[in-house]
Amino acid sequence: MDILIISKYILIIALIIMMIVALRASAYKTTSMGLLGSSVVVVAFSVALLVFGEMYNLTFYRDISLALIFFGFVGTVAFSVVLGGDK
Repeated sequence: MDILIISKYILIIALIIMMIVALRASAYKTTSMGLLGSSVVVVAFSVALLVFGEMYNLTFYRDISLALIFFGFVGTVAFSVVLGGDK
């Protein structure tokens, strides 16, 4: 096997572990930890999608990944503004 393929598999395993940890962190009682956990899961999933798309020659993987990152960020900022109130 090529060293690049092995490193992609290691990256995917690390991203899965990062998603599990982020889900555990988002289970805390505070809303900010929930926002943080959901943002980390979206970013990790989009990076994993980029790696899978390149490895298995999928179509539209870049577009979907970019949309996930953009809408995840916009949703997090919008929810934070709503929670912040009129300050």
